[in-house]
Formats: sequence, structure tokens, C-alpha cells
Amino acid sequence: MSGIAFKTGGGEGPDLVLIHGFGSDRLSWIGNTPALMQVARVHALDLPGHGDSLDVDCGDASPAALAVQVSRVLAENSIARAHLVGHSLGGGIAMLMAAKHPERVASLTLIAAAGLGTGIDHAFLTRFPGLSEIDETTGLLHRLVVRPQLINRLTVQRVIEQLARPGARDALSRIAAGIIATEVQLSETAQQIALSDVPRLVVFGTEDRINPPDLAAINRIGGTSLLIPSAGHLPHIEAAAQVNRAVATLLSGTAH
Repeated sequence: MSGIAFKTGGGEGPDLVLIHGFGSDRLSWIGNTPALMQVARVHALDLPGHGDSLDVDCGDASPAALAVQVSRVLAENSIARAHLVGHSLGGGIAMLMAAKHPERVASLTLIAAAGLGTGIDHAFLTRFPGLSEIDETTGLLHRLVVRPQLINRLTVQRVIEQLARPGARDALSRIAAGIIATEVQLSETAQQIALSDVPRLVVFGTEDRINPPDLAAINRIGGTSLLIPSAGHLPHIEAAAQVNRAVATLLSGTAH
């Protein structure tokens, strides 16, 4: 067994799997799950080294290794084919899964996905695992959003508490290094997806400072794109209703 924390939120319809980004966990989808449950059976997981999957072996900590583990947990839960919704690192993982096994992916929703930006903020990735102070953590997390009030004290405290868990800092440091080392590979995977038949939706905030949208890459991958003004790296949180509608529209137009 993979040991990855995997939860089914509910809903009826095709299987839809939510894959969070670096340093986050499955609770980051709290503003999306209820709406998506109206059109799909929604599942969410914690990536290895994150949340309740902290003790899961990260392998070489590359996005490709994490993609293999996510594929394994879907098989363990008898999900043969699913709509994948991935944010940032999760978007890169979803693309890697679709590139390797397109028959298992009903659609891709790529939110601020690694591989589709002009370049990931390496300083954010390398600083995040070492956060321990309120002010420093608040300042770094503010880079994720346009409206600072979205990063409240409870959010900051939760990040610090998660990082304080045994093994968390090491796991996230290794995963950060894995992301940085494979940026080119993720861009190449995006080009591979552009040649596939997998229905896809690309979502970016126009003010993303962590992984700014690469308009050429977004046009090249094709499908539907949604660029949200006045949103940063977390458009599924900053503009949840708009993103939820776009995902529901994508699902309504695909064969389940």
C-alpha cells in the first residue's frame, strides 16, 4: 500500500481527483470541493511529504516520482480513470500522469501548473521549508496572493505547525530541489500534452509571482485557458467560484 492520505469527499458522477501544490495539503481545496461535488465524485490526497502523508517515502523527491505514487494510490482505490485537477506542483504531476497513461485521464485542469510558467520562484521553494517565525512566514505567504488578508494568522500558524512535524522540513527541502531540477522536463511534458487528445483547462492568475504565466506555453498546450485578473498563485482560492464553474464546464463537455 502507498500510505498516501486519500479522502473521498463525496458527490456523484465521474471520479475527480484534486492534487495540491508544494507545501500545501488536501485542505487547500475546501473552497472547491462542495461545488465540484455537484458534478463529480470528488477525491483529494496529501502528496508524499505533506499533510498526513508526511511519513510516505518520497523516492528521489522528483515530480515524476510523486506522479508514480499518486497513480498507485488511485489504483489502490479502484479509480481506473479520473479527471485530474492539479495546482502548481500538483499540475505538473497531473501532466506527468497524463503523458504516461493518457487512457487513465479523463481531463486535465492545470492551475498555475509547473511547466506552464515563465519560471518557478526558486527562492520561495528553498525558503519555505525553513520557515519558523510568524513575520517571515507571513511575508513569504503573501507572495502567493494579491489580497494579503487571505493569509490570516491561523493560516500562518498552521504552516509553522506543519513544518515543525518530524521530517517535514527535510522532505519539503528534497521536493523543492526536485522541482527545481526538473523544470525543463515539466516544460517538455507540457509540450507532449499539447499533442494529446486529453481535454484540458489551464488556469492562471495574471498576478502570479511564484510561477508567472507563460502565454506562449499556455497557447501551445491548447484546450481552454482562463486568465484571472487580480489573482496570484492561488486562483482556486482567490477566485474559487470562477474556477469551479470553469472545471464544471470542462467536465460537462467530456466523455466520462
